[in-house]
Amino acid sequence: MATKAELFHLALEQLENSTGDILSSALVTDDGLIMASTTSGKVNKETFAAYCAAAFKRAGETMEELSGENIDTLLFESKNNRIVTVRVGEHALLVVLTSKNVQMGLVLINMQKTAQKIKELSETSIFTPSAVLAIAQ
Repeated sequence: MATKAELFHLALEQLENSTGDILSSALVTDDGLIMASTTSGKVNKETFAAYCAAAFKRAGETMEELSGENIDTLLFESKNNRIVTVRVGEHALLVVLTSKNVQMGLVLINMQKTAQKIKELSETSIFTPSAVLAIAQ
C-alpha cells in the first residue's frame, strides 16, 4: 500500500509530466507546511511553500474584503516565471512555478484536475493499489 505522501507526490509528478514547463510544484497546507513537493535544487522548498501560502492568504483576505467571496486561484507573473496557486479543499494549496512561456490554460486545467484528485485522496482513509491507479488516470 502507498502512503498519502507517496500518492500526493505521484500526483505532482503526473501534473508536471502532463503539463510541461513546470519548474517546481508543491502541495502545502494553508499555513505553508509542505505535504509533498517536487521542487528543484534551484528553489528552497520551505521558502516556496511558506511564501506561496502567505501570499494566497493575503490575497484571500483582499478578495473577501472587496467582493465577499473566497479566492480559488492566484497567479503571479514576473519577467521570466509564473507562480500559480490553486485551493485544494479547505486547508491545502497546490502551487506550481512555471516558465513564462507555458500554456497557461493547460496549466490551469491540469492543476484543477490534480487538485480534485488530491482532494478525493484526502477524503479516503485507506490507500490501496486502486487509489494509486486512480491517480495514474
